[in-house]
Amino acid sequence: MDIVGTFKESIEVAKKNPLIFVPAVAVSLVMAVLTMALIGGTMATTGMMGGMGSPAGALGAMGAMMGLAALMGVVGMIAGLVAHGMTVGMAKEAIETGMTSLSTGLSIVTSRLGQLVVAAVLVGLAVGVGMMLLVIPGIIAAILFMFTFVIIIVDNAGAVDAMKASFNLVKENLSDLVVLFVGALVIGIVVGIVNRVLHLIPVIGPLAGSLITGVFSGYMTIVIVKVYKELTSKTRVELT
Repeated sequence: MDIVGTFKESIEVAKKNPLIFVPAVAVSLVMAVLTMALIGGTMATTGMMGGMGSPAGALGAMGAMMGLAALMGVVGMIAGLVAHGMTVGMAKEAIETGMTSLSTGLSIVTSRLGQLVVAAVLVGLAVGVGMMLLVIPGIIAAILFMFTFVIIIVDNAGAVDAMKASFNLVKENLSDLVVLFVGALVIGIVVGIVNRVLHLIPVIGPLAGSLITGVFSGYMTIVIVKVYKELTSKTRVELT
């Protein structure tokens, strides 16, 4: 399989269908704004409480901020999952027909949301536990289950069946998919470095970084969907 060619072809799909980036970019920007607001509120509250000479009050305010941060984390994960599901659906349509729409993505993700949530929990546990076991097992789990969400959206599979199908597909095409993973990792590292630099610029920097992160996420989703469709065109994926 020509992985480099797939990366290039995915750029063309993205150029013809920039709407594909909207879900990921929107969530990334909104979370960036909320994060900056939370940080600003925490600093202001801490300063006020410190000035009032009330350590107990300051601790209470900080506790409330931490609770709000946790809530934001949950909201961010759910919003990110919905955005990813929409992007997968839109990428599938764009690859198959040459065009797509936000309504297509929203319609598909709402019909599969339950299975996406279950898959997010299961895959998250597998990768999380693997990361605690000296990192390498977590990376292996991430590679093995890389197509799980795509299979749920594209083939309307259940979460467990999608994980099994992803495992089998990766096992049968391991060398190509390791190259894909390494390529995505290299691009991700570059994006991460750019983000670090941009975050040195107040306000505008984090927003620009979030925009880049959203675009990267959308582009890699197109790549993954395209790779999946190319592999399954020659390999039968068992879903039962």
